[in-house]
Amino acid sequence: MTPEVIAAEVLGCEPHGLRVAQIKGGLTNESWRVDGPDTSVVVRISTVDEQALQLDRANESVVLRLVENAGIGAEVMLCAPARRVLVTRALSARTLTIAQLHEEAVVQNVAELLRRLHALEVPTSVQTVNLLSVLEGYWMTLDAHQSFCEVGVRAQARAYALESTQVSERCLCHHDVHHLNLMSDGQRLWLLDWEYAGVSDPLFDLASVCCYHDYDARLREQLLRAYKGFVNLQELQRLERMCWLFDYIKALWMRVRQLETN
Repeated sequence: MTPEVIAAEVLGCEPHGLRVAQIKGGLTNESWRVDGPDTSVVVRISTVDEQALQLDRANESVVLRLVENAGIGAEVMLCAPARRVLVTRALSARTLTIAQLHEEAVVQNVAELLRRLHALEVPTSVQTVNLLSVLEGYWMTLDAHQSFCEVGVRAQARAYALESTQVSERCLCHHDVHHLNLMSDGQRLWLLDWEYAGVSDPLFDLASVCCYHDYDARLREQLLRAYKGFVNLQELQRLERMCWLFDYIKALWMRVRQLETN
């Protein structure tokens, strides 16, 4: 189905006359903004091997409703995992830039957003994300394709992932806090794209912010302080380990995606 046909189904109108513009695509989906007579929506269609990339759309649908109700995510108008389709109401907001993610006020706002997310009560139906299992899944896929994967690094990755699974603080995490997933209307922030969300280690969310936006030691400390209200050496060191692990998992993900799209 085309994005205008899907949007027309949601809006209860005819597809002709709808204005459709493709949004800069993500790595797992194609998205379009569709403007109707009264409402604008975003239509997302999945375009990848979801199993290989460890995407659980049924879990995502539960999380989407949860964060919508919390005012953290966009309003869901259609979520159809079997059809690989998601439609949300378009936000009157702008996507943040990398430069903005280096501004003190924005760092504070992102930390506050993550605190709100991590404080949500989570239904038992939401998946638990075990980072060690994530690693092993990607390693299995790469090994099956005889894709080179640094054996010497695996022990370090296992150790950091195991440490993450043993932390007592577990909460709903986004796991992909990239500036393209953050939107602001100047007053509040929204977080989009909940494909990899699940119950996990909150510092892994902070690590995604740090790694995606090339935070130096000063910005990492600032983010951690804004999030926790304090900073100590132990927490800073653990954040550094989670940053290393995030970058490593991201590199594995890119290799798996490359294999699946060739």
